[in-house]
Amino acid sequence: MVATRRTRKRKNSPGEPSTQSSSSSTQASKKMKVEQQKGQQSKGKGKDREDDMTEEDLVNIQAANDEQEDEEDDIEEDDEEEDDAIDWENIQLPLRFENQDSIKEDIDADTLTVYNDVEIVMKTPRVVLKESNWEKAYQRNLRQWMHHSHVVLLIAHYKLRNEWCLNANMKNVCLSVIPDNCMRLLAKDSSESALKTGIKWLVKWWQEFFVLTGPGLLTKPYLEVENHYNGFKTLKEWIDSHQSDQNGDYIEDLEAFMQLLVSKAGTRDTSAEVFAAILRACGCDVRLVASLQPLPYKIPPSTTSKTAAEDPPQETTEDSSNKPIFKYRAPTKAYVDPNVQLKEAKAKPPTVWCEVYCTDSKRWMTIDPIRGHIDKPTLMEPATLNRTNHISFVLAFDNQNKVTDVTRRYTSNIDKAMRLRDRPLTRREKEGGMKPWSETMLARVCHKKITERDRLEYEEMEKQQSRQVMPSAIGAFKNHPLYALERHLLKYEVLHPKEPVLGSIRGEKIYPRSNVKTVNTAVNFRKQGKQIKTGEQPIKMVNANVFTIEKKRLQEQAKQDGYPLSVACYGEWQTEPYIPPPVINGKLPKNEYGSIDLFTPNMLPQGAAHIPIKGIGKLARKLGIDYADAVVDFDFVKMRAVPVTDGIIVIEQEKWLLLEAWDEHEQAEAIKAIAKQEKDVYIRWRKLIKSLLIKARVDRAYEPQNNVDKWENFNSNKGGEADVRGGGFLPESDQEDN
Repeated sequence: MVATRRTRKRKNSPGEPSTQSSSSSTQASKKMKVEQQKGQQSKGKGKDREDDMTEEDLVNIQAANDEQEDEEDDIEEDDEEEDDAIDWENIQLPLRFENQDSIKEDIDADTLTVYNDVEIVMKTPRVVLKESNWEKAYQRNLRQWMHHSHVVLLIAHYKLRNEWCLNANMKNVCLSVIPDNCMRLLAKDSSESALKTGIKWLVKWWQEFFVLTGPGLLTKPYLEVENHYNGFKTLKEWIDSHQSDQNGDYIEDLEAFMQLLVSKAGTRDTSAEVFAAILRACGCDVRLVASLQPLPYKIPPSTTSKTAAEDPPQETTEDSSNKPIFKYRAPTKAYVDPNVQLKEAKAKPPTVWCEVYCTDSKRWMTIDPIRGHIDKPTLMEPATLNRTNHISFVLAFDNQNKVTDVTRRYTSNIDKAMRLRDRPLTRREKEGGMKPWSETMLARVCHKKITERDRLEYEEMEKQQSRQVMPSAIGAFKNHPLYALERHLLKYEVLHPKEPVLGSIRGEKIYPRSNVKTVNTAVNFRKQGKQIKTGEQPIKMVNANVFTIEKKRLQEQAKQDGYPLSVACYGEWQTEPYIPPPVINGKLPKNEYGSIDLFTPNMLPQGAAHIPIKGIGKLARKLGIDYADAVVDFDFVKMRAVPVTDGIIVIEQEKWLLLEAWDEHEQAEAIKAIAKQEKDVYIRWRKLIKSLLIKARVDRAYEPQNNVDKWENFNSNKGGEADVRGGGFLPESDQEDN
């Protein structure tokens, strides 16, 4: 039993006065007296600050202090009386708290009581640091450089494999394993039907002859490649081990490549490469086709399921009654032989196959030796949801080991393939004449002389692309090469004219891609040497690009007025060539800034001449010739548009006079420069000679008398043996020789 203090107040009897009210009134009266005495003392001190304190004042102060001490004692006594007046009651404690004192006596002081009923697990919040813009740009450029490097390395890889397929020793080994009936069918005649029949028998034999062990080289996401070293700690260890993973075969040299016909096993890529060598051994014109699977330069957005898998929910208690007794185990899948799975006709398309040229039809036929498809190029395109096989670069390597880009033949969405190759250029980069990296690289790799066969192939791929089926999904119309929807237009794009309408999807009209036109502002057209026709209305209003302080002020003013700052855009069909005003009565048609815009040569006023010489304007001003600065561009510096000038514009009759004066000015400046240089040379020589004379005078005045003349020493040793101590130089003093 433990006594506890009650919080209720004590009740007084009716006849008994309240102790609380009496005590509070006495305390208040005492405090008032003390404050009055202190106030009187402070007033007296303020009035008689300069007089000395008397004995009566000291006695009064002492009495006030004694009264304050008695007051504090009375307050303490009143608090004690209140505690005595409180009623206490006994309450029943739980059993474990009643026996707590006895338990503490029995156990040692170091032993602690631990209750294992509930365990709470708190997860520390992860500190997320905000990535800077510089770091984001660096990581983006790093991924792009890795993507470009991987593309170049894959091209070199397949060029080496194609060179092995062209080797004469490889051809002899292939002839030793090819069945005779296939050789006779391929060598019978050059008709298309006979060629297909022979290849069909050869493919059927090859599927039974060669065993597949893996899918070949596939695309891996960027985040998986970072820590994917096939069991090795570092990438260098993996390279030094001369091994490959399950998706590829490590073939060291040509001998190991020829040994594959003996082992009769390999991946899909190796099977197609060896089959290309077999077709060439049969006398066919064959190209090795490879769909490159480089490391992507984009990181896909993270999904909710991936986040949930990485951060599973934490258990809050150990007591989980609903937890199953046995752990859940996913049902194991039955083993499927890759040799059977990868050879099925409906299997996923491979990344390496062949092409055979038919002289009868003058075209290339697609050969898939893995699944047995002949002349079916549409079946080589992977599904849209296939994450390990993307079509971006499809290159063909011929008998001369030259490269041809045949991507358009094997994809129905060439725009998607272009996006996977490289990032799209910005508008500023396009206007600056910059080309995508992939286009520049392929121009170097595929550089060869265009033949009649190549021209026919390009025409065939163009016709195949124009025969594409209209998409059935709205998302497929975005950047489609043939069709367009109005919702997918960019900021500076319009539909002109809005006919013909090829169809509709979900109520939206479908237009041909050729009707999508690019529009621009009047200022940008002016920089191209064009002007808007009289009476033309803007075809589109877009939000203005704010780059300068003046534009920012206009934007803020427009926001205050309640509407965004917009600018009018026009189409090229609404423009005409800009014709500048001519020179009239010897006066140049200057603008309000005293200059003339000369963005293109056609903007030069009639009767004027352009002199692109820097600094010639000062000479024209001295001669009194009227001129204007030629503004050829604008540069943005510190949020201001700064004009870029290139020489001046003068009247055509005064051009030669100014040029002759400029020649005389340049000659005079050259003479002045030569004279200044000669003067500087004389000054330097004079300074050098004076310094030598001063040094000689100082040496004569302060040098010791017993010092031997250096020149006499040198002349005396000149006739005899050379003094090897000096090394060919005169010592400064005899003391240094010692």
